Amino acid sequence: MKESIDVSFWLWIVAAAPLAAILILLVGLRWKAATAAPVGYFIATIAALTLFQASPRIIALQTVKGVWDAIFILYVIVPALLLYQVSKEAGAFQALRRGIEAYTPNDLLHVLAFGWVFASFLQGITGFGAPIAVTAPLLVAVGVVPVWAVIIPLIGHAWANTFGTLAVAWNGLQLVTEMQSPATTAIIAAVMLLLANLLAGLTIAWLFGKGRGIREGLPVVLIIAAVHGVGQLILAPLVPELAGFLPATIAVGVVIMLGRSRWYRNPTGVETSRVMQKGELQQQRGEDRKKEREEGGSEQKEISLPLALSPYLVLIALIVLVLLIPPVKDALSAFQIGLSFPELETGRGVVTEAADAYSAFSPLTHPGTFLLLSAIFAFVAFRRAGTIDRGRMDEVLIRTIRTSIPSAVALFALVPLAKVMEGSGQTLELALGIAGVATGTVYAFVAPLIGAVGSFMTSSNLSSNILFGPLQERTAAALGVAQAAILAGQTAGAAVGNSIAPSNVLLGIGSVGLTGKTGEVIRRTIIYMLVGVLLAGAVSLLYVLFLSGGAGGPAQ
Repeated sequence: MKESIDVSFWLWIVAAAPLAAILILLVGLRWKAATAAPVGYFIATIAALTLFQASPRIIALQTVKGVWDAIFILYVIVPALLLYQVSKEAGAFQALRRGIEAYTPNDLLHVLAFGWVFASFLQGITGFGAPIAVTAPLLVAVGVVPVWAVIIPLIGHAWANTFGTLAVAWNGLQLVTEMQSPATTAIIAAVMLLLANLLAGLTIAWLFGKGRGIREGLPVVLIIAAVHGVGQLILAPLVPELAGFLPATIAVGVVIMLGRSRWYRNPTGVETSRVMQKGELQQQRGEDRKKEREEGGSEQKEISLPLALSPYLVLIALIVLVLLIPPVKDALSAFQIGLSFPELETGRGVVTEAADAYSAFSPLTHPGTFLLLSAIFAFVAFRRAGTIDRGRMDEVLIRTIRTSIPSAVALFALVPLAKVMEGSGQTLELALGIAGVATGTVYAFVAPLIGAVGSFMTSSNLSSNILFGPLQERTAAALGVAQAAILAGQTAGAAVGNSIAPSNVLLGIGSVGLTGKTGEVIRRTIIYMLVGVLLAGAVSLLYVLFLSGGAGGPAQ
């Protein structure tokens, strides 16, 4: 995409209007995403056709790209929701909660273990929203209010985006830039992400019980943050593909051991938590059981803990088998489906390159396939054990489809919105506008914000790096600012920005059967994102001022 377009204040305002409208409607007026997203798409389309001089053909093709991308996000949402509904119908979540409480009764540790440690582990392996889709229902199982069950893993997994998924986002940044010092850039990014990781643990503990939650959770937060952050810091410049996965795997074992420690072998000392709603959940379960008896469903057997866990163990086994064994991954990923698109250029000279296989889809290695197979396994296993009635499957499928429709409607507007803004030059206008008002050390501080904007729009650390990595590289060279700090800020900001990406939020609320909560989730999560971006900016600024020779020093 061409990066020499003219930038004006008024064009920047117009480019920001679609995102501003969505945020105001979602967060301010509390509209549902399925209603707010089409408004943003309409504003972006009008701006593209007029001031940004994009032809109707560009709008149409970029919209098709967005629909294509949305399908594969939806392919994670629907199977995840199906797995949730099957497990719920079989009573698996009650069994999970009983078993976990028998191991350790500490609710704070449960929340941190699933929403932070396990979500990070899944991000280390797979990504693509799977950490949210998988852990949100598990948090509901241990008694977390559904809306908080979405917010917590959004915060908990963000730090692992850059070097998670076997460092796909990091490798993408290297691919589109001429990174002069990969090791230095990786170290700076790892320091930024270490702070984001520590912030995530502290934030979740604060959400659970405010000051008392932080005091009680401090041992596990410090220990896990050290395992995650220091491990990633050591591995990132050496073996970036393992820098997210290996520390996250070790942390799973550490948190299990902490469950038997003197700190967490007793119930939490937080008397009331806004995150936990035990009384309401117990009352609801009682009402569900009463309804089942009235409908003749009282013959359902009680499910065992190993059986309740089995679909998630199958899910992990599939992910590890397919994604961590290169011959298996290479063989299965060879089958891809992609669309061909021509080169596009607006009247203002913004060029979108041609693509022979745009956003190539590998169904055999996609997280949606793993979730779908796990859901099928769950139904078969629960049916054979007598914990789910074959006749109830129709109702399970109906609930799955009904609760996924709002997310689908929002996705089919939000993702095309991002592609229309990208193809028409609105996204580039936003980034260049931010870069244009900053010089020297100021730009070092705001670089992570550009990464976060890209991640918010595309719901992808990788896409943000590809979209804005070259821009950040060229701006760093033009201003004489250390390239390593700027590119590290780009990818770290994009990682943290993923915590409020609308597509990820929709995936989370869809996986637990919620509707109309997108704005609330973003409103409660955005503070973490902003603080994380500020911390990344501070690291970038300190590096430029004290370790690279200053803003006018060499851009290495």
